[in-house]
Amino acid sequence: MGRLSTAYGESADTHPDVRTARLAARQHGLVTSRQLAAVGLTRNAIRRRVAKGRLHRVHPGVYVVGNPLLTREGRWIAAVMAAGPGAALSHPDAAALWDFYDGVGARVHVTAKRRRFVEGVIVHRTRRLDPDEVTNKDGIPVTTVERTFVDLTDQLNEDRLLRAMREAEFKRLLDLDTLNAAVERAHGRRKLAALKRAIAQHRPGQVIRGELEHRFAELRRGAGLKEPQTNVPIKARGRTYVLDCYWPEHRLAVELDGRDGHAREMAFESDRRRDAALNAIGLRLLRFTWQRVNYDGAEVLADLTAAMNLSSLSRSRS
Repeated sequence: MGRLSTAYGESADTHPDVRTARLAARQHGLVTSRQLAAVGLTRNAIRRRVAKGRLHRVHPGVYVVGNPLLTREGRWIAAVMAAGPGAALSHPDAAALWDFYDGVGARVHVTAKRRRFVEGVIVHRTRRLDPDEVTNKDGIPVTTVERTFVDLTDQLNEDRLLRAMREAEFKRLLDLDTLNAAVERAHGRRKLAALKRAIAQHRPGQVIRGELEHRFAELRRGAGLKEPQTNVPIKARGRTYVLDCYWPEHRLAVELDGRDGHAREMAFESDRRRDAALNAIGLRLLRFTWQRVNYDGAEVLADLTAAMNLSSLSRSRS
């Protein structure tokens, strides 16, 4: 059987629209005008497809194929394409793609060797962007983790950098030797001192206890909940237990369980004994894990608020 022919007299495999679709599928739905030309589409052919709604212009020379609604990854790669050859996603958007910090804003940050105006994009011009400082993740050119940390010094203070480093370590993305080398290459940047101090404070394998407490506090305050007492000693069954968070008016406590799964397994029996002892003296205990605090914050707040409301209702009836 011969190859399927199209109305244009070309095989389906080589038709420009087929090649465009295949290319876009590898690039989160995006293609550039140069790529369209390479598959055989003239400027007039591109204009016709735009008029018919088969291509949608996102930036000058950048088009989305088919559905005009972009995913976040689509916005990122469109911004990189618009910034020109050699550009890479950078700063908070790179950190979000790597998934160790998510402080993205309305405009996408891209680093390139040439500065150009692109609506909705912040293009950072750099004199030096070494090949080993750029990689590809999920089909998107992006600065490496180490270069991303250097760039984040423009926007984050020492505390936030340290927290991002701990998150990167948990995701097994952080190599301190490579990060130190990136800092040395970046000598002369104005705010490197904050990153150097964060590196000095960081301890590989550090228990992320303080980070978990910090995030739980941010969650509480964002919801306007009353501040608890912290690290409160409570005696029960002849032992003294220290509660992470305690609201005495509600007889309610929260324990924050860290990330180390093996440690949690080892502590399972002692935790159950502790919970039973505290329940026996009329204290309600909720346990929240790293996973829930970071990724199920609305559910954590709902559980906490429900427990407080139940306590208030019980007191009003007594």
